[in-house]
Amino acid sequence: MQHWLDRLTDLAAIPGDEYMLKQALETVTETTGFGGYAYLNVQPSHSSALSNYHPEWQAEYFRRKFNRLDPVIKRALTLKRAFVWSGERDKPRLSADEQSFFSLAADFGIRSGITIPVRIAHGALAMFTLTSSKQTMDIDREIDPVSAAGAIAQLHTRIQLSDATPSAEERLRLDPKGATYISWIADGKTMEEVADLEGVKYNSVRVKIEHARKRFNVHTIAHLTALAIRKKLI
Repeated sequence: MQHWLDRLTDLAAIPGDEYMLKQALETVTETTGFGGYAYLNVQPSHSSALSNYHPEWQAEYFRRKFNRLDPVIKRALTLKRAFVWSGERDKPRLSADEQSFFSLAADFGIRSGITIPVRIAHGALAMFTLTSSKQTMDIDREIDPVSAAGAIAQLHTRIQLSDATPSAEERLRLDPKGATYISWIADGKTMEEVADLEGVKYNSVRVKIEHARKRFNVHTIAHLTALAIRKKLI
């Protein structure tokens, strides 16, 4: 097969909207002999995916919070470079939960793959994976880590510019009080003013916002507010 990295690099230059991008990703995946693709955007507060994996697996993946267990993500965060993986080959060093994860993934034809992680803005990670239903992945030549990182960095930028809708993502929620308080803060109010406006104690507002900040894994109220707006939680 033609080298898949060259195809991914070329893909980043293809003009068009979100539909064209997804069609191009499908074509590259099929013509290079892989079974599926997954672009994962791993933010400190949440993760989202753009993938052609079976919809049931994608929904189950985030519903059961597999992104916090996934050995491929753990390895990507540690290595920070391209690598080949196999659920069967890596089995001896996996925990029971991780082995169960790979067993479930195999039911959807995901048994081995190539993953390329790249660091992106604000401490986040973009990962692109091509998968196979084979027990192990055969690569026609050694992966050049520089070329791999460059190709995925370009692909990440292309996906962001197209503003592609995730095919699946980790769900973020605010309870009614939390949403109300953060909405006021988004309008420029202080926590003291929010307490007065809502007729509650200052500490009630502070605790509710602090709880939301920790749950979303963000460090400032400004970040929490921006995330709530971006994800249309308020």
